[in-house]
Amino acid sequence: MEEFRRRDANGGPAERTSTPHFEPLDLPDLDRTALFLDFDGTLVEIAARPDAVELPPGTETLLARLRAASGNATAIVSGRGLADLERMLPDYDGILVGSHGAERRIEGKRSVVDHGQGDTLRTVRDELAAWTDRNDGLLLEEKPASLVLHYRAAPDREADCAAMLDEMARHLTGFVVRPSKMALELMPETVSKSDAVRHLMETWQGRVPVAIGDDRTDEEMFAVADELGGLAIKVGDGDTSAACRVPDVPAVHDTLARWADRAEDA
Repeated sequence: MEEFRRRDANGGPAERTSTPHFEPLDLPDLDRTALFLDFDGTLVEIAARPDAVELPPGTETLLARLRAASGNATAIVSGRGLADLERMLPDYDGILVGSHGAERRIEGKRSVVDHGQGDTLRTVRDELAAWTDRNDGLLLEEKPASLVLHYRAAPDREADCAAMLDEMARHLTGFVVRPSKMALELMPETVSKSDAVRHLMETWQGRVPVAIGDDRTDEEMFAVADELGGLAIKVGDGDTSAACRVPDVPAVHDTLARWADRAEDA
């Protein structure tokens, strides 16, 4: 995997604050790749509300090409709930990992993590719903194993949201608050994208993991990909541990399409 890493002039790891852009030729062959793709901010543009995103034309066809070329070793690993992913990708029958790993659809079988806090989580949900109703610009999103406070429409309320969720976390054994883009999520501490990637890599041993994402939660995927000798690709600006970077969602689609073209032409 060494040929896919970016090195500095002295042969050490490239500086992560100035990660280079790259060409699809830098990527390993798809037939020996395990591909992990974030959804929001990677395959689709981020919208003001989670239900307002629009799937770029041809996305499902592109995903099907990648899945075929990689021998089914392609997974969408998203913070979005599994039901939302299935709604957005109705014709894609590949692996979907939702809610940061709390929900999974593998070979058509769906599973949800058992956090053991159902009654308490519902009580917390009701308290948060009442609180957001009293505060303009905030949105509460409920997932099977977590609760998300979105403050994109009220960015000055981040500290208030953090304090509220920290308070609620005291009532939920084994839950933590994790940040993402303009949102904070109260979720089981045992759930993470990194665990989802490790689980799938047990099945895909011998493949080169390639993780692509834009958010802070994707850094977990990047760390595992790097640890296992793979490649991490950051989408957009911001500090990252990823070795490479692409500027935006259209660039992700272009990179993936040319990668699939290369595989099909081989």
